[in-house]
Amino acid sequence: MNYKILLLTLFLFPTVIGGAHFMDSALGKDLKISLKNDLDDKHLKQILNELKNVVDLDNLLDIKTHLEQITSIQSVYIARKWPNNLELDIKLEKAIAYWNDDGYINDLGEVFVADHVIDGDLPHLYGPKGTAPRVMEEYQQFNRVLFKSGNVIELLKLNDRGAWEFHNSLGTKFFLGNENIRERLQRSVDILFEIKNKSLGTPKLIDARYNNGAAVEWINKWELAKNDKLQRDMRL
Repeated sequence: MNYKILLLTLFLFPTVIGGAHFMDSALGKDLKISLKNDLDDKHLKQILNELKNVVDLDNLLDIKTHLEQITSIQSVYIARKWPNNLELDIKLEKAIAYWNDDGYINDLGEVFVADHVIDGDLPHLYGPKGTAPRVMEEYQQFNRVLFKSGNVIELLKLNDRGAWEFHNSLGTKFFLGNENIRERLQRSVDILFEIKNKSLGTPKLIDARYNNGAAVEWINKWELAKNDKLQRDMRL
């Protein structure tokens, strides 16, 4: 059954519900599509535009397929309401991190690209194609360890060689390499505690890609941290 768009009504109240009225040109039969969710004007307009492209509004799968083509929509559930109403339950993508320089990661660890900028204080995650779930998982694991030192990760990167690098909230860079990651991460956190306890300031870089200890780079020197002690190794 082919419906033509007759009217779009938006109710802008605390419980925002968007409604679209459609009328069958041959039978004069009304169809009302309502939105269960609180959506902004931009998403409502995108939804309406997609509904215009649906040939048969009695085909729920066709409606679902069209609406889920909107990049900011994660899923659509449709319920029939007697006599001629449809209710759309739309779940928007929830960005919890930036992915590389052109996308986002949602709460399921999936990459999506939005047609508008998503604001928020989100961590930046980087990695080769197909590694988003792994990078997201490591981000959560790393953050649990780092949080004990009063820091959080602002950037985490997995390069093509499988090596890990991250930046904390104080701007310090950490190099962990591609092996013994958990051990090197804990060593880096121990060094942070040592630096903090000795009031040595904020290091520029901690390179834990060593069998024992880690190299700590300050603004004008390198220091080698071994056995929970900071000993100067060399000056630049």
